[in-house]
Amino acid sequence: MEINSQLIIDRLSQRMDLDRAYLFKYQFLGQEYYHLLLALKHVSGLSPKVLKPIVELCLMDQKNISFELVPIAEMLSKVKVGSLYYSYASLPENTVHQAGNKKNPPLQAKELKSVLEIADEYYQKLLPISAGFLQGAETFGQQGNYQRAVFMLHQSMENHLRFLQLMIDGKANNVHHVSNRIKSLNEHFSMLRESLVGKDEEEKKRFRLLDSAFDAVKQNKDLEISAFDASWLYEHCKFVLHTIEQLYLSFMEGLKTGYEKLLAIAEQKVANKNVEVAASNLVAKETTLSNAAASQFHAFPWPERYETDILHVLAQIRQENNPEQIMLLNYYVSDAHGKGLFHFPPQENEKAEIYLVVIKKKIGHCHFRKIVYGGVTAVVAFMSTDFLATKLDLGSRFSHTIWNESVVVYRRPSYKPTYSVSPINWHDTLFKTSISWTRNSKLMQDMLGVFAFEGLTSPQLAVLFLNQLTSIGLYSYLYLRIGYAPMNVTIADLVDWTCICDKKVKEFFTSRGDIEEILNAELLKQMKGRVYELPSQLAQLDMDYFRSKAREITDFFVDLCDQSIRYLELKSEVKLNEVI
Repeated sequence: MEINSQLIIDRLSQRMDLDRAYLFKYQFLGQEYYHLLLALKHVSGLSPKVLKPIVELCLMDQKNISFELVPIAEMLSKVKVGSLYYSYASLPENTVHQAGNKKNPPLQAKELKSVLEIADEYYQKLLPISAGFLQGAETFGQQGNYQRAVFMLHQSMENHLRFLQLMIDGKANNVHHVSNRIKSLNEHFSMLRESLVGKDEEEKKRFRLLDSAFDAVKQNKDLEISAFDASWLYEHCKFVLHTIEQLYLSFMEGLKTGYEKLLAIAEQKVANKNVEVAASNLVAKETTLSNAAASQFHAFPWPERYETDILHVLAQIRQENNPEQIMLLNYYVSDAHGKGLFHFPPQENEKAEIYLVVIKKKIGHCHFRKIVYGGVTAVVAFMSTDFLATKLDLGSRFSHTIWNESVVVYRRPSYKPTYSVSPINWHDTLFKTSISWTRNSKLMQDMLGVFAFEGLTSPQLAVLFLNQLTSIGLYSYLYLRIGYAPMNVTIADLVDWTCICDKKVKEFFTSRGDIEEILNAELLKQMKGRVYELPSQLAQLDMDYFRSKAREITDFFVDLCDQSIRYLELKSEVKLNEVI
């Protein structure tokens, strides 16, 4: 439906002092409705009731638009106390008129988040209370006590209508008659009364039994209610509760969308500020990095065009994380590559990729992150100083390698570690990893044997097995080859993390066709106990395709892990059979 909002505002502005005007839409009973909210200036001098006929005249040729008038001070007051209704109405995308030079919305992203949380808290409290009253109505109905049953329905409906008032005004009064509550809400939802109180006079008469039952119980009187009327009211009450919940969810969805937009704008402002900070850092990049790192940067064989973007990423990491130290483990660019702390073959890239470890005093829940800026992608693992100190003292091969062989691109001047660095016990490392690999390789072979079973006919189950096969192989490889996998990351993130060694795993999961792309997305999906609907393209495949893929994955990771075991044998100067 086309709404000529500019025509409406032109007409209204000629006839009244508008401070702001909002035109928003919402869903009610499966239909889309438009509502015009007119906020009046303080000096208007006329009450909303007097102005109502004027608005009706201006909207005469605009169909299916309801409206309400409210003093601007009253509206802003309700917004500030957490009104979901007025907060949604006042979103920037719903604003069709603002007087003077007013540019800012009543609420910013942080405040909208608070409104959403409060509304959700009220909603979660509401549901069990109303459900309990409905259950009470069923119990009394089964006993034939229809007066008590209808009283329970009244309490359930009053609870939901009270919540609707909270959603609008941010507070609720103690009016108990549901008919009065619906009448007061009709200003905001013009179709509410018509939809809830009944279609004809007979249904409206039944609906009034709700308030009559409440009055009878309150006054300790008897009220005759038939089983048919009680049954109709029970079904109608469930309809009303569902309708109010859907109305609430419609506004919540709209406000969430508005919140996400405002949040994106706020984050963009922060990002722009970061760019300015990074730009100022580039002017004096010798001071942005440690002197040693700066000289090493100039010595790196990557093209000059990447250096600006890389320095920006490093500046961003410094500003957002306040690290003690940043270490470069590996990098890939179009015409150069790092020495690779864990060995890897040359690789040609269109853009630059850098692999970093960031040392902080405390890291919280963030253990891994990818940052993209310009032509550079940074894959970052975070470690706490306590974690690093403990691992170095234990002779961890990963911590030992990055601490001694990585490139320090930034170190806080006050960070002067005196860690106890124990040598790597390669013999012990080989013993522990070999036990793990013996167990995991048998598990992978057993899973491969499941695919040979002719009773396996479900593509869904086959993909689940392939997902687990991939996860086992990937974690085994990381343990054997590197000795460390970041916590709280997805399988896809772990694939990126393997690039600190080489790009074999990344290339293995690089799709060579549409079907393979869809399958790889399923293989790298973090299941966490959930079973997702299988894409139709995979559901139609023959089981031989999945059997072949299982063999391919198993052979790939077995080969990589066997190579890693042979490398550990060389470092420990013993053979695996001698260790075991």
